[in-house]
Amino acid sequence: MERIPSVEIPRVVESEPATNRSVERACTLLGAFAPEQPRLTLGALAASADLPKPTAHRIVTTLVQCGFMSQHEDGTYALGFRLLSLGAIVRENLDVVRACAPAMERLARATGETVILGEADWAAREVTIVHRVDSSHTLSVLSPIGRRSAIPPGALGKALLIGLSDAELDAVIAELPLDAETDRTHTDPAALRQEIRRSRALGYVVEEGEYLRDVSGVAAPVRLEGTRPLAALGLVGPTTRLHGEIERLGALVRDVAGELSA
Repeated sequence: MERIPSVEIPRVVESEPATNRSVERACTLLGAFAPEQPRLTLGALAASADLPKPTAHRIVTTLVQCGFMSQHEDGTYALGFRLLSLGAIVRENLDVVRACAPAMERLARATGETVILGEADWAAREVTIVHRVDSSHTLSVLSPIGRRSAIPPGALGKALLIGLSDAELDAVIAELPLDAETDRTHTDPAALRQEIRRSRALGYVVEEGEYLRDVSGVAAPVRLEGTRPLAALGLVGPTTRLHGEIERLGALVRDVAGELSA
């Protein structure tokens, strides 16, 4: 048998730190986009990553070529089509989505309202919408998948809080920014703490115009495993339609979330 000569693979040492920095910078640039700012100029992208414009331009050009960003005719940049397929793969393989999706479909059929699922990021004190079943009504509330928001405001954030012990609740609330999204947003830690403790007895929380004006909702924590809630199951809709139905809807969401947590 002919002997295949061995080939020595050169070790790349000096370029690794530079490569890692480039990847980190690319991730920072991609993370600069948000639902409220889906398009950004090169200057805004460079500022978000604290990079010189030429450096940002080089990385952005590569991301555009790979399909992770796109450039519009006005010169602004947006997230690219490749992220759509990757995002779909992520959602389909999230354990929390697989576990909750059938129950969410059932809840949406029973109520006709938009049902949303938010996954907790306790380290960042944020909640991310990872799945949604749309309302059957013409007038409905759009909650974009992938939207991240602080814990709280809103029903999802408050639902996560009612699943905490008193000691954990105090520690988490002390670290929350409590910025006002509307004139009904909780900005007083003491008032928020009181509402959370009252809501525990109900097993669900109520939101009335705290994140978006004229939008109401109910939500309950989903544990699946561990002690802290892994996610929150919510139902949202126009206040004009949900008014008078909050208690009934809250009980439904609580019961479904309880089944998922069992």
